Amino acid sequence: MILDQTALRDLAQMNDDMGVVSVYATADPRDTSASPAWRLHVGNAIAALRESATADGDRARTAAVLDRLDTLAPELDAVLDTSRSGMGRALFARVGGEDVRTLAVQMPLEDCARLEDRPYLRPLAAALTTDGPAGVLAVSRDGVRVIDLRFGQARELDRLPFELDNDDWRPTRRAATGQGGTLARASGEDDRFERRVEEHLLRFLSSARPRLRATADEHGWSAVVITGGPQLLDVVRQGLDTGSANREIVLLDRVVERMSLSDIAALAGPELRAARVRRCAEAAREARDAALSGGAGAVGVSDTLGALREGRVDHLFLDGAADLRGGRAPDGAYYAQGETAPGVPAAAMVPEADLGERMIAIALTSGADATVLPPDSSDALAEGDGVVARLRW
Repeated sequence: MILDQTALRDLAQMNDDMGVVSVYATADPRDTSASPAWRLHVGNAIAALRESATADGDRARTAAVLDRLDTLAPELDAVLDTSRSGMGRALFARVGGEDVRTLAVQMPLEDCARLEDRPYLRPLAAALTTDGPAGVLAVSRDGVRVIDLRFGQARELDRLPFELDNDDWRPTRRAATGQGGTLARASGEDDRFERRVEEHLLRFLSSARPRLRATADEHGWSAVVITGGPQLLDVVRQGLDTGSANREIVLLDRVVERMSLSDIAALAGPELRAARVRRCAEAAREARDAALSGGAGAVGVSDTLGALREGRVDHLFLDGAADLRGGRAPDGAYYAQGETAPGVPAAAMVPEADLGERMIAIALTSGADATVLPPDSSDALAEGDGVVARLRW
């Protein structure tokens, strides 16, 4: 499974009254022991699922969960396999179905195992916020190197080489003969040649802009780092500025054309992450300000849940560290802690210990976007107890 917004929405649609198994593991490359701590932690979490199912009073469900965990043994072993690639691994499977969805990314996720009616999605939503699809355009006098960077993994998509099409432009370097002016003329020819090369390079980059913009759109890049000299950076940036209004552009005055993909990922990754978080935090502030001024926004758990129940949320913003609790009414609707559905007594409300996770699932299944912001960048969410939303109306 390739992680993107479409995949996240598809996962949000997965539900099962018997339960959906969600397993996350982060293979710590620093732990090279035979039984690394992360593997033991996730293995214990899976064992806890078995114990919880055994203690369930519903015998049919208990048997179904235990049988499903048994049939998932090969897939679970693969998630815990220290020899497998991918730092972050995830698995999702219905108890009452046969399909199994797995993914691996080159970034940390969590170490946990859950059994709920829907997949546990917060770690993936957080990963998409900070490390989702992005691009690196390495610009130099050799041309443009086009690199896709997502979830810590860099992949070269294309190279657009710049080549002079006229050998007659090459300067003739005359040997010094002792006659006055020979070196000066040679130097002048070199300067004119360099200027012509620069002019044609700029024209080449201008002509490449539609192709680069199409690549960015095709691969869903929410942010792009452009590297190279200052004049070259600006030419390429102008082409991307006419594309998606939601795409963040980062200019990096450094030539990385000949660097390895891993080195480029290490250099550009933090820049892209900071740009995306900055853009998301600004969008959250705009939603908050709209709500406070009576516009199309919602602040706080209660108002946001009300908008979710009405299908009015266009984009949900959630503090990744927020501990949100509430209750579920008999009709399946969720309410903030201390609130009840109209006409429903408090005793009939089922406590919900992870309301934030439920809000993410509701947003995604309704076609809204869900952004989980890192705790150190979610100041815009403070007034709403960690939740704001941009509304459709």
